Amino acid sequence: MSLPSSRSPLLSPISPIIEDFFSDSNTSVVISENQISPTLKPRATISSLKSKPTTQLSLDHSSIPAYSPSSAGSSVKSFNAISNKIELGGVGGTKEVGVDGLLIGLMNRSNSSMSNNSEQHSQRLYASAGNGKNILNGQKSPLLSGHFDHDIISEGGMLDPIEECVDSDSSSEWNGGINNGLNGHSRSRDTSVLSLDDQYSGYRRKFVHEDPQSLTWSRHRKHFFILSSSGKPIYTRYGDESRISSYMGVVQAIVSFFADADDSIRCINAGQHKFVFLLKGPLYLVAVSRTNESESQLRDQLNYLYNTILSVLTSSQLTKIFDQRINFDLRRLLGGTEIFLDNLSNCLSDDPGFMLGSIQCVRMPKELRDKIGASMQLVKSKDLLYAMMIANNKLITLLRPRKHSLHPADLHLIFNMINGSSTFRSAESWTPICLPKFNNKGFLHAYVCYIASDICLLLISPDRDKFFELSEAKRTIVEQLSSTNALRDLEESTQADGYSIADVGIPGLRHFIYKSKTHVQYTSPAFTKFNTPRERRKLFKLYRYTHDRMHSRIRPLRVHYCVSSTETILGWITASFELYAAFGPLVPKSALIASVNGLLRWIKKEESTFFILHSPVF
Repeated sequence: MSLPSSRSPLLSPISPIIEDFFSDSNTSVVISENQISPTLKPRATISSLKSKPTTQLSLDHSSIPAYSPSSAGSSVKSFNAISNKIELGGVGGTKEVGVDGLLIGLMNRSNSSMSNNSEQHSQRLYASAGNGKNILNGQKSPLLSGHFDHDIISEGGMLDPIEECVDSDSSSEWNGGINNGLNGHSRSRDTSVLSLDDQYSGYRRKFVHEDPQSLTWSRHRKHFFILSSSGKPIYTRYGDESRISSYMGVVQAIVSFFADADDSIRCINAGQHKFVFLLKGPLYLVAVSRTNESESQLRDQLNYLYNTILSVLTSSQLTKIFDQRINFDLRRLLGGTEIFLDNLSNCLSDDPGFMLGSIQCVRMPKELRDKIGASMQLVKSKDLLYAMMIANNKLITLLRPRKHSLHPADLHLIFNMINGSSTFRSAESWTPICLPKFNNKGFLHAYVCYIASDICLLLISPDRDKFFELSEAKRTIVEQLSSTNALRDLEESTQADGYSIADVGIPGLRHFIYKSKTHVQYTSPAFTKFNTPRERRKLFKLYRYTHDRMHSRIRPLRVHYCVSSTETILGWITASFELYAAFGPLVPKSALIASVNGLLRWIKKEESTFFILHSPVF
């Protein structure tokens, strides 16, 4: 979708804003595509979704004061100067307005109906100088402390802006409690509205009572929203869905505005905030972030959230529901699954597996892993599709058909389901699950049982009536493991799982992440050199930036070397592996290269303990 020039006669009296928009060298209107992650063979790769031409918008945050329902003088800068006839339903009937006029009209009507003391506002558009307010709720917020120069940093140089702005989407958790206001003033907890999960399930969401109009809600660095194409809220990471209806109306209006022009909105860059949209048929997913995550990384995270919904409903059921009733409230069917969406939202930001599109395995001797696989192969059931053992969100072994393998995205959904709920630990469970990369139109059925304190056995069948048969298969596996002492050795391995950077013995090396592209698995030591949560978030932020720079679709890199005042980060991609390594800031390049070669030799030596090299098949 093209934008008119800054001197176009279509521009209204707000043309100085548009001129500032086009004069900003950091403003870009580009076409962006999804990043393709490597997958397990022989499954197909994650496909990039590009059914229509798409538009990315960027604008200066300082020129976008947020709309406040309590003040008629609040203003919104226009980010699109194209006029369009839109029925606002306010004073004056049909008007020539842009997107901003539509949004203010929607917000005026929504807040007027929600407040007993609100007045009827005429639909007016104000153009005034920006004041650096937070666009989520109108509160003052600092601007981004630094910008990345991709061209310079990719070749080397300082990366001090990362140090000055170490951000995390859970910053309010680390910075002293979310129920306290600024300057130590306490905030009362509003319990007047109960969420759906408070009413119908035993799971109580941590942030459900946060008011979207409060400073506490807006201080979170990353929000996820899911809504239907009719504007009905389905899920929000923070707060309660019933309180954000006006925001969802705004999102639906923005999407509809671009759809009317036969376009599809993908991303809006507004100062330190990034709005990423993922449109999936009747569902709209939106990420609002002020972390350093790129558009493609945020879109991958939205895809995981969408796949989580599919794992509960399947795409065919989802389509059928909204074909029959476009304004259906999907929360009725998703009640009780918020725990999985919440757990996934928390894991997306600090688990390297989601960034790399790979899984991590429990480190153990190859002989023990083979013994466990042989015990699982004793199960003789024609209705068994997959069998796996999981411990602490890591894979122990996987039994699969000879010509099929599980996609890493499906394995992540399984891990999230097991890790997200403690009810699986109490008894044998039988649950339907859709694995979108395997088949997004139908259900499989999973038998889940913990055979030891942290060891979970999961058997998957396409037949919903095979619970007792798979329960008997579990008994056979456990008896075989116990008779060979493999279960005892497995418990010891899971308890002693992990290794420190000292075990590697490479001088100057502080941490690394190694991904085997052949096996779609990764390994990483414990954060022994990074003692505080802030240091760990800062390191992962450097990894995340390096990963995004190396996988750029515009100018991908095979080697990325950057230096900050505290770390030197090296990224290296070949046909068989990806490596991200952190060294001290004063390590010379020659010593760094020698250390990396030594690290690769050590990983090759220990490869059979880190990875499942040959998955057992039947």
